[in-house]
Amino acid sequence: MKKQQNEILKLALKLLSIRDRTEAELKEKLQRKGFEEKDIVETIEYLKQKGFIDDSKFIQRADKIAEDRFLGELGVRNYFLRKGIEKEKLERLPEIDEISIAKKLLKRKKHLLSNISSDKKKAKIAGFLLRRGFSWDTVKKCLND
Repeated sequence: MKKQQNEILKLALKLLSIRDRTEAELKEKLQRKGFEEKDIVETIEYLKQKGFIDDSKFIQRADKIAEDRFLGELGVRNYFLRKGIEKEKLERLPEIDEISIAKKLLKRKKHLLSNISSDKKKAKIAGFLLRRGFSWDTVKKCLND
C-alpha cells in the first residue's frame, strides 16, 4: 500500500513539474492512470498542504493567462471553469486590460481582414472578439479606433 502512495506522489510531482495544474486537472489525470480514489484524495491533500497545488494562486495569474492566450474577461472565466476551478473562486478574478489585449490580437490578425469591405470587416472583428470572451464595450472601442 505504501508503494502505491509513493508511486502516485511521484507521478503527481512529475506532472506538476511540467506545468502548474489545478486540483481538478491533477485529479482527472491520476484517475486516468488507474489509481484508487482514496489514494488520489490523500495525495492531493498532501500536495495542497505543502503548497504544490493552489487554485487561488492559479487564478491570480489571470492577467498573464489572458495576455498569453488573447482572451477577454469572459474568456478567462471560461478557461478557468474548463480547468475545474469552482465558480465561487472566480469572484476574486484580478483586473484584466481587455482593450490592450484586443488591440494586440487584432494587430496579429489584420492580414486576414485586408481584402474585405468595411462593413464586413467590422462584423468579422466584432464576432471574433466576442468569441474570444471580450466584452461588448471593448469590442465597440476597438471598432471605433
